[in-house]
Amino acid sequence: MSTHPLVIEIDAISDLALEVTQAVLARSDEAQAVMEEDAGPIALARALSDFFQIAGALESGAARLEQEELDEFCAYGLDLLDRLAFLVRKVEIMDKRESVARMFASMGVWVARRGAVIDNLEGTADGFGTIVNATSGAAELRGLCALMEEVVDAASVRLQLDEERSDAWRPWRVINLNAGIAATRSLDPQLMEQTFEKMGRRLPYDMPGFLADGMRQAAFQNVPDAVTDVLRRHMAKWPGNAPH
Repeated sequence: MSTHPLVIEIDAISDLALEVTQAVLARSDEAQAVMEEDAGPIALARALSDFFQIAGALESGAARLEQEELDEFCAYGLDLLDRLAFLVRKVEIMDKRESVARMFASMGVWVARRGAVIDNLEGTADGFGTIVNATSGAAELRGLCALMEEVVDAASVRLQLDEERSDAWRPWRVINLNAGIAATRSLDPQLMEQTFEKMGRRLPYDMPGFLADGMRQAAFQNVPDAVTDVLRRHMAKWPGNAPH
């Protein structure tokens, strides 16, 4: 997977969605079989086209929505991308996984930058996870960490409260853990400090395990002492027997 920075512009996101949509339409019979008759891939393609046309007007300043309308519009866009990603999975278009990941991650940041509240993090969290796992450059990891922070800051109160913790793969947990992973793998002590402090507020019950895993991985790699110092300091704050 490329480690080029994400492009947070609606034309670039639309191009990714179009690329994925065309791959789905090329297998429209299979895609139609897993969708309702009135919600097939062609209808989805038209809806996405309409969405990106309006989103482009919002980005350029040619259109404006009130806060509630903006939240609803952005939620609708993320829902359309969810449907597209569902088809990619069901029809097993494996070579478009990178495009889906970048499409979702970029859209999550775009929505956050419009000032909308995000209540659907699933695709965005998974997209960032895929990208982080395939990225090794320190600068790219720092950039991804900052972008994830923008998305997390835009998350709804419902998501931030994180009251339903039975699902280990819930998007709030996934995106925050991946921010921590990106910060750690960047080997940037200052970024690690900042990110771990935020994680301690957002995922206190995950900190002991996360830090212990980070220290185990550091033990097998030649990392700077400043990095392990950060891990040790935070492990002292979050002992493994701390109440969750």
